[in-house]
Amino acid sequence: MSRFVLDSNNLWLLALSDRTMRVNNGPYSPDLNTQDLSGYVGDWKQVARIGSNQHCTHRELEVFGVALISGQKLEELCLNTFNHQITINREGFMVQWLNPGGGRRVPNARSLYRRLNDVFDWSRYGVQIPIPVQTAWDRFELATGKLIAAGGAGSPQMNKELEEKDKETQRLLAEKDKEIEELKKKDMERQAAELAAKKENERLLAEKDVEIQGLKKQAKEKDDQLAAKDKQIANLKAALSAFV
Repeated sequence: MSRFVLDSNNLWLLALSDRTMRVNNGPYSPDLNTQDLSGYVGDWKQVARIGSNQHCTHRELEVFGVALISGQKLEELCLNTFNHQITINREGFMVQWLNPGGGRRVPNARSLYRRLNDVFDWSRYGVQIPIPVQTAWDRFELATGKLIAAGGAGSPQMNKELEEKDKETQRLLAEKDKEIEELKKKDMERQAAELAAKKENERLLAEKDVEIQGLKKQAKEKDDQLAAKDKQIANLKAALSAFV
């Protein structure tokens, strides 16, 4: 069985009581502008099932490049979402399902739904959402269902988290710029050292060449002196032979 890649924001994960997960094509988009879905009745279209039992078509779930292998991590994800009665998409948007009778979710049953403005914490499973999520969804407390904030650019908590993330991003960018400047400085120093070493090597080679040329000149002068002496000796020998 293959790995299922959650590659669309309109696919939703629904945990079942047997610690498996359905991948559903939801009856609504996370971009809906309605403020409350508590009166909305809808159902899901299952496109895959992930888990370890015989009903599952996939053993692994991949979200933004992170594979949640069917095992402890996937069971933890199932229990976490099942206990809070929520469905989630890959960006962490959450929809809470409500049974009018207050009972647990029955597979394939139709339920009431409402959106939650809180974003699911994918980071605990090693998933990092590439782009910070900003939403105008209303926020509800999971435990009480009480409406905390309505509309706007997001809940105060989310705005604070986004502000903190922005500050952290700016800090990391500043550190990266400083690191780049230090690397540039070190590279310039390296290039200057290489240029100085090259010039010093050229100077030493020039001095050595002058020294060699001087030695060659001295050797030639000695050769000339020896040749003159040899010629003088030859002349003396010739004169002595004529005298005798």
